[in-house]
Amino acid sequence: MATKSLPFPASAQRGPRRKPIEVTALVSLRRLSDGELKRVSPVLAAEGLGNVRPTRIVLTPDDAKAVAVGDERAVSASIVWDRPSLPASDPDVALIEALADARSRGAAVKEGLLSDPDMLNTAAIADRLGMSEEGVRLKRKRHEILGLEFAKRGIRYPAWQVLEGRQLLPALPRLFALLGDDPWRLLRFLQQHHSELGGARAVDALRAGRIDQVLAAAENIATGAFA
Repeated sequence: MATKSLPFPASAQRGPRRKPIEVTALVSLRRLSDGELKRVSPVLAAEGLGNVRPTRIVLTPDDAKAVAVGDERAVSASIVWDRPSLPASDPDVALIEALADARSRGAAVKEGLLSDPDMLNTAAIADRLGMSEEGVRLKRKRHEILGLEFAKRGIRYPAWQVLEGRQLLPALPRLFALLGDDPWRLLRFLQQHHSELGGARAVDALRAGRIDQVLAAAENIATGAFA
């Protein structure tokens, strides 16, 4: 579930003008069944959140898509007290649910990757490199080291980017410049097999010193070219 702040319903502001009250809603990225809704309250109460109750809300298709992909912006929502009449065959509903499912799968993949023992925290990667944790953070800021961030795990660093002699995988700043600042995109590129590299993974080609070929493969991706 994702946490979102929703505007206070306009119907509650009738009469003398009052200051809006901000409330917090736990938003499921798919429609819950009546049975699932009934099970939510006892679970929350068991965690000491007895003042939270499940409520159905209706969003516009665009706002629902924004919530589904994690776009942090204000959205308008209408609270309803019975099942909203959204047909299951509605293409907007199907798209929203597909986006939510894809986001959920992506989060699970990230969680699985970062739980791997070869994904090191800042202290561990600093020890391998023989430097301070602040030095690691500065290298990450300069894109000289690959650090992956996820809410549940914090920042993790792939151990395979540390080479012999405490050297780091070469050309990372140039690869970031070509592929953008998203470290997850760079991770995918490094782990994928590329036809330009004879079917080798980019990380293995870099470790073998094939820097120019790896940069060319990254440029092909960045410009939409295919070998």
